[in-house]
Amino acid sequence: MFDTILGWIGSFLGWLDSITGNYVWALFIFAIIVEIILLPFTIKQQQNSIKQAKLRPKEMAIRNKYKGRNDRATQMKVSEEIQAMYQKENFSPFSGCLQLFIQMPIILALYQVVINPLQHVLHVSEKAILAMQTYVTAAVEEGGLGLTVNSQRGTIELISIIKEKGMEFFSGIVGYVDSVGSVKGFGISGQETYDAFASVADKMPDFTVFGLNLAETPSIDTPSLLWLIPVLTFLVYFGTMKLNRKFTYQPTTGDAQTDAQTGCSNKTMDIMMPMMSVWISFIVPAAIGVYWIFKSILGSVKQIIISKAMPVPTFTEEDYKAAEKEVNARMDKSSKVEKSGKAVRSLHHIDDEDFEDTREAALKHKEA
Repeated sequence: MFDTILGWIGSFLGWLDSITGNYVWALFIFAIIVEIILLPFTIKQQQNSIKQAKLRPKEMAIRNKYKGRNDRATQMKVSEEIQAMYQKENFSPFSGCLQLFIQMPIILALYQVVINPLQHVLHVSEKAILAMQTYVTAAVEEGGLGLTVNSQRGTIELISIIKEKGMEFFSGIVGYVDSVGSVKGFGISGQETYDAFASVADKMPDFTVFGLNLAETPSIDTPSLLWLIPVLTFLVYFGTMKLNRKFTYQPTTGDAQTDAQTGCSNKTMDIMMPMMSVWISFIVPAAIGVYWIFKSILGSVKQIIISKAMPVPTFTEEDYKAAEKEVNARMDKSSKVEKSGKAVRSLHHIDDEDFEDTREAALKHKEA
């Protein structure tokens, strides 16, 4: 089933390539279409953020109720009350994460299509691809071509070599596959392999943009213009992460130390994630880096538009005070009353404010 879906996506990408005449521009259009398809998930995430923001005053009222108490029992009670409030309001903070999990298989499928156009776009069999890759990289003394393919992740670079050399250059694959095929386990004859590639030779996509062959993999050891791709990947990823955080709801706890730690973690991620993208850009064909750049920019544009069309509500100090008054007035004493009707008090005194005989002293202690 998964291979069938990859085949459908690949055929569509191949159609875009035939229209544009260039695989990279086809990737750009493809990235736009993908973002449009994923738009409902983004809208759902924004709706979840709006609902969470609306509950923010009540959440802060609960946190303020136990402000200054950092023992484990109090923190557990705070979490329980917030979760009870969420449940009452029919809100799940994890519903936004569900959308991300749904998107992951889609993103992985798209990555496979983009990086393996021979298999998913041109529909060359895996057996033929394996035989050709082995022949191209095998040593000359072993009957191969002895060429270097920098990336083993995908078939983009292999297409570039075939387009550059022409199919006649690979005529020796017939004898090579027939002689070592049984040992290598290709499961295909030399002539079948040659014919499989010859039949799609005139359909192979073009990866050249502004004189750069984006089918090649940037080499960290050999400076070249392809280094522009990892550099742009870092800058775009860094910038889009900052933008996405600015236009995405970022809940805080109200605790200065906790929020400072969260901010520190975000700053670390702002550097680590772009650096990881740079590392990946040096081990995959440059076209993959370009696709990632397209996707990052389009994703940020989409997020900005959504945040403007569906803004997250903001609240005044009066709103927070009103919510705190409501929470304090509605002490959930029913959860503290057993069937016998007797109140169950915490040994940690974290609920002293909830009882008349201890409320005044508890409030004075909290103020002090």
